[in-house]
Amino acid sequence: MPTIFIRLKNNSETVYFQSIMGTYAHIAWVRTENPASGVMHVIHTPDLAGETRAILDKLKKELEFEEVMENGQTISNPGADRDEG
Repeated sequence: MPTIFIRLKNNSETVYFQSIMGTYAHIAWVRTENPASGVMHVIHTPDLAGETRAILDKLKKELEFEEVMENGQTISNPGADRDEG
């Protein structure tokens, strides 16, 4: 499944982020495999990639987070010509 990996600046906002994304469960869902890493997986279907990115863009106005690679490394140009699968 296509996945966007993000890391919140403030880990204490994880529950808030997950509860907001939970209202969009018909578009994408969130999974945290390793809470210590702080990297969350936003999983979506290929046909809903645009909608998922739009939701994340709006959430950036409320929460500070960055898109990262699966291993947690920062991406220099997130969302640009990336294969999300």
